[in-house]
Amino acid sequence: MPGDKTNIEVMIMAAGASRRLGQPKQMIKYQGETLLRRISKEAINAKIGDVTVVTGYDHKNMEEEVGDLDVTIFYNEEWEEGLGASIRNGLNHILKSKPETNAILLTMVDQPFVDGAHLKKLANTYDPSRSMIIASAYSGTFGVPVLFDSRYFEQMKQLKGDEGGKKIFVKYLKDIVEIPFKDGAFDIDEKEDLKSLN
Repeated sequence: MPGDKTNIEVMIMAAGASRRLGQPKQMIKYQGETLLRRISKEAINAKIGDVTVVTGYDHKNMEEEVGDLDVTIFYNEEWEEGLGASIRNGLNHILKSKPETNAILLTMVDQPFVDGAHLKKLANTYDPSRSMIIASAYSGTFGVPVLFDSRYFEQMKQLKGDEGGKKIFVKYLKDIVEIPFKDGAFDIDEKEDLKSLN
């Protein structure tokens, strides 16, 4: 049944160098705390499952920022390859210790309005008896945060470079369940975006 306790792991993507922005997105302050700490706490408070933070660039600072929280920190040595490597290696790391994982809920640090309530909605929609990708819908499209059932893990393990979930979305459009989340349209990519946070 949807909403039943299943083995869902949360994976926070926090490995990038944010070159376009000129500073690490992870350490940008919003409402008194960094985006990395904020999303980590929201994911923990959602009580969906264990939380893994995938780091790369400036790993030591990221580790210090959330090291006191109930998260697992995984350093992706291949972070410079791009998002695909962080998803691939983060997933492999989780599955090594938890091969019984039913689904991965993937979220980023650069969407400041993602909260535990939205993550919980994605998780509660999940039905492990079905092939499902549960994506956040905004601005006429869909994307992260997104939950992938284990049936898509092999596809996730094959991601390379900057490939993210969209490559899998295109292949399995019929399996996508959309959860409306208009605030998901805002993410931080450039300095102009920072003005909207103040």
